[in-house]
Amino acid sequence: MDAKVENRDGIFVVSLIGQMDFESADTLKSQCLEKFAEKKIIFNLQDLSFVGSSGITPFLELLTTLSKKNGQSFKICAVRAEFMRLFESSPVDGIEIYRDVKDAERAFSHSEAQALDRIKPFGLKLTID
Repeated sequence: MDAKVENRDGIFVVSLIGQMDFESADTLKSQCLEKFAEKKIIFNLQDLSFVGSSGITPFLELLTTLSKKNGQSFKICAVRAEFMRLFESSPVDGIEIYRDVKDAERAFSHSEAQALDRIKPFGLKLTID
């Protein structure tokens, strides 16, 4: 898996490309926690083609840690249907998923912006406009 980072006026867009496995997810976790602590982050999953079952654990651990450290300072966008189930069953509270990077960026600057999906610990709550 590759991860490309773009700084868009203080919002870091991390685009994940290819296949996520345990090693790549663990590396992503350690680098994100080191470099993006207390920063605004968007994880763009548009080009993520496969997540191995072993790879999702470190990624969910990353989201859990970011949620505790950053609060709502991270967003996820362009999630494919097959990954939606993984987030739905994840223990991470309040994951916000947006249609694309533009919508996720807007959510940081507009408090009234609505997430495409807000995932709660007990399932998916759909709030599509």
